[in-house]
Amino acid sequence: PALAKMTQLQRLLLSETKIDAQACERLAPAFAALTNLRELYLAACRIDAQACEHLAPALAKLTELRVLSLSNNRIDAEACAHLATALPSMKRLRRLWLGDNPGMSDAGRGVIEEACRNLRVEVLF
Repeated sequence: PALAKMTQLQRLLLSETKIDAQACERLAPAFAALTNLRELYLAACRIDAQACEHLAPALAKLTELRVLSLSNNRIDAEACAHLATALPSMKRLRRLWLGDNPGMSDAGRGVIEEACRNLRVEVLF
């Protein structure tokens, strides 16, 4: 996709767009190519565990990312487990928004908090 060619892009706002698992599978390679991306807004996109499974490997390659918004989606404990695999690589991440996810549980929060243990990131549930 054309998005993958925008390698100098620093902010991407896709909030309030329907990005289901199938869309995430297609978008993931493009996201991974955005190595200069500093802010990624995916709030209210209907992202669920299956979508996070596709996103996580791409997110792990976004080493310059400082802000990631995944609030108001369908993030649950399974989705958190997928996201947690990417977080240790995201050393510059400073703010992670996960609020307003109705499926969020203490187990999901725990997985995210553990994955962020060695990062200087503020996680907003």
